[in-house]
Amino acid sequence: MRPVALAKEMQSVDARSIEAYGIPGIVLMENAGREIVRLLERRWDDIADKKFIIVAGKGNNGGDGFVIARHLKNSGATVRILLAGKLTEITKSSAINANIAQKMEIPIIEAGPDNWASQRHHIRHCDAIIDALFGVGLKPPLRDFYQTVVESLNQQNKFMVSVDIPSGLDSDTGQISGPHIKADLTVGLALYKRSHLLYPSAGEMGEVEIVDIGIPQSAVDEEQIQVSMVESDDIAQWAPHRPSDSHKGVYGHALVVAGSKGKTGAAGLTALAALRSGCGLVTLAIPEDCMGFAEQLPLEVMTVALPQSKSGALSSQALDTILKLCKEKSALAIGPGLSVNDDTIRLMRDLLPALSIPMVIDADALNNLEGQVADALKGDAPKILTPHPKEMARLTGLSVAEIQADRIAVASRFAQEHQVSLILKGAYSVIAHTDGRSYINPTGNEGMATAGSGDVLTGIIAGLLAQGIDADKAALSGAYLHGYAGDLYASRNGSVSLIASDIINALPECIRSIYK
Repeated sequence: MRPVALAKEMQSVDARSIEAYGIPGIVLMENAGREIVRLLERRWDDIADKKFIIVAGKGNNGGDGFVIARHLKNSGATVRILLAGKLTEITKSSAINANIAQKMEIPIIEAGPDNWASQRHHIRHCDAIIDALFGVGLKPPLRDFYQTVVESLNQQNKFMVSVDIPSGLDSDTGQISGPHIKADLTVGLALYKRSHLLYPSAGEMGEVEIVDIGIPQSAVDEEQIQVSMVESDDIAQWAPHRPSDSHKGVYGHALVVAGSKGKTGAAGLTALAALRSGCGLVTLAIPEDCMGFAEQLPLEVMTVALPQSKSGALSSQALDTILKLCKEKSALAIGPGLSVNDDTIRLMRDLLPALSIPMVIDADALNNLEGQVADALKGDAPKILTPHPKEMARLTGLSVAEIQADRIAVASRFAQEHQVSLILKGAYSVIAHTDGRSYINPTGNEGMATAGSGDVLTGIIAGLLAQGIDADKAALSGAYLHGYAGDLYASRNGSVSLIASDIINALPECIRSIYK
């Protein structure tokens, strides 16, 4: 896991490193600048031939810029510093580094509100701009002079490197509220910040790299940061053990309750994904008129016909049959392609609280909960919900805009209130647990915004639950594997042509490469 910090958490970690561990702030500044230049040297073999403009602010972010300038010059690059203000206004640590830069004959040009227009011509002939204006402490929007600076930098169409976070963006929310630097590369200092991984801000970062600036790990651990980013090593350590003398029953039996007239594909994708995730057996329970489709699925999928309504969806009379089936199963996936009507609403209301096996609830099972969430989610059975923002809006009564404005808080609040694991889907899905901790999944790509992709996720999670992985870890693993399988396909074929079954087809390689 990689911690993902709020601005106040990062500031607290910095302060702890300085005050409790005795690391001078200027040492952290030196480490930051040096590591950024090392990163640039790895990217550009010909860095000595490059011309850089450092646009520095008056705070410690600007101080990082002075350090960067010095190390770039030592690498042979041509460097100028545009200071957005006066040297008499900068912080103490920044002033020390500005003084060193001056002694190294690095030009520092004071470019404030009165003379920015006459000095910005220096930018035109550079190869790259280093944005060292503002760090995580900024609360946007930028106004007046700084708005002018940012807008003029963006107009130059130069390769843009931002220190920690593009100036003008809010470090915490991921929301955009005014002018900001549009970076090609953002170099985060010590830890990921939330806006590195939350859209729409994440789309303005370019590539994101995190560099070590020498903060003690214990100083980070003591902060107890509540949001983390999932990594492949986490998923690998949760992989189900598969002894050589095992049999199919060891790996669990998943029941998939899904499908209705015209929506049988969702049921099939869910069942196949459960099998591909390593589940020993999968039974698909589907409305009786859909059995013709179900019998055409791969031979490994078992099928059961359920009572249906006149519309071709499940009838509330299917309740007893489903409850009986669940007594013999390890996990349940319910929702893909179910449809929404009075019968299915009654069925979800009566079925979900009566279940005792782990379950993943998705799609129309979620839509059927509208107005009865608290009652339907009662009971001690482990539950994973996988809503996209519109489904989350139905569950919470919030608008999609309100949800997207604070995805982590909305997901975490719901998970704690209803004691469920929740995956709020989207770019960088948010996974919230019952204990208040939240996680961001870094895998996946825009090609996965396609019909059936969510059904595949549901099947993967059901398969993991059936194999005995607990709900919290199954939610994290399922989201990561799902996205990584999509990434494997896109890396070879591009994202435009990706369809849901491609994700299933990529699962064997995905699982092999992560589980090792």
